[in-house]
Amino acid sequence: MNLPQAYLDRMKGQLGEDFDAYLAAMAEPEKRAARANGLKLSPEKLAELRPDFLPTGGEGFLLPEGFAPGRDPLHAGGAYYVQELSAQMPASLFDLTPGMAVLDVCAAPGGKSAQLAEKVPQGVLFSNEIVPNRANVLLGNLERMGAKNMVITSMDPEKLTALTGPVFDGVLVDAPCAGEGMFRKDPGAVAEWSPEHVLSCARRQRAILASAQKAVKPGGQLVYSTCSFSPAENEENVAWFLSEYPDFELVEERRLYPHTSLGEGQYAARLRRRGEAPATAYLAPKNSKAPLAEAFIDEACTVLKAPLRLLPDGRALLLPPLPCALDGMRVLRAGLLLGEVVKGRFVPAHALAMASGLPLRQRVELSAPDALRYLHGETLPTDVAGWCAVTHAGLALGLGKGTDGILKNHLPKGLRIL
Repeated sequence: MNLPQAYLDRMKGQLGEDFDAYLAAMAEPEKRAARANGLKLSPEKLAELRPDFLPTGGEGFLLPEGFAPGRDPLHAGGAYYVQELSAQMPASLFDLTPGMAVLDVCAAPGGKSAQLAEKVPQGVLFSNEIVPNRANVLLGNLERMGAKNMVITSMDPEKLTALTGPVFDGVLVDAPCAGEGMFRKDPGAVAEWSPEHVLSCARRQRAILASAQKAVKPGGQLVYSTCSFSPAENEENVAWFLSEYPDFELVEERRLYPHTSLGEGQYAARLRRRGEAPATAYLAPKNSKAPLAEAFIDEACTVLKAPLRLLPDGRALLLPPLPCALDGMRVLRAGLLLGEVVKGRFVPAHALAMASGLPLRQRVELSAPDALRYLHGETLPTDVAGWCAVTHAGLALGLGKGTDGILKNHLPKGLRIL
């Protein structure tokens, strides 16, 4: 690799006798990996379904060479998230219980948010991304993973945390960085690198940390991570943060390099705000009257326990627990989108079919070949009448509607395989 000389000089001083091992690792191909989605299946079940995936311990798997997830029905069904192994480390540092509230400040494309959603299935995940089109990608990925108790926002972190206040048990700052851990797989990151760029990233990261700490309640945790190796973006930022906010303490710190791990490399630190952690307090829910949505839930769904909110545009949501009001926030989604009222009838949403726990009572299980036909947008024969979840290996791929022996395809066009 043609790495910048200034970068090599810094890394040689930083790594010392390990520098040659680092260079040797960088000369090897990247190791593509995935993480089993615990909202839908266990790592053991994924290993059974995909024996060509190589388990690495925990939730991680190495993918076979040339594998194309976009053409795999299990990927479409949310069985796994393609995520390199180092990137799976930061979210794993949190010590959380199922009813807690967490915030992912810089969340797109959603891999770490999906991990956090698994940790708080009875609580709530706030997942934020300032760039609107990336926020939409984030929403789509969390839908595919089956997350239900989520709030997706697209805001400047400073404005967001000013509105939430210190209500979160855990806050993740996976900060935009110089991307030194991306060099092996992204030539663009190499071309963009410079010492000045590193320092610019470090300043931006400090601003994000200053905003994020406002959302951490007493006794709560803040995990800061980057995919860079520079001390300026990592240890020096943490030292600065602790000097600026002495009510925080460093709990643990980890560094991964390509020559010390199977992944591309990552830095993460877990910090804790001093004080006793109060129990997570959620606002009293406000239900809406939505007769058509309620009738659909009673007829077509298994038990869904959450307050129902009907929006003015006809969409119906099952709200998650909320630790703060959403007033003033740019919210893309709050909770599980059930569907919408269209011309006096209720039409279920793709998100409802994909939700963990398979809420729809009726299901049509497809073989792998038929699953691919469905993902291409084709209709299929069926003996089911009415709305149903279309599944493969027990995982929902999307919605279908049985009419006169034909399974009509209701997979959103943007999700179809071309």
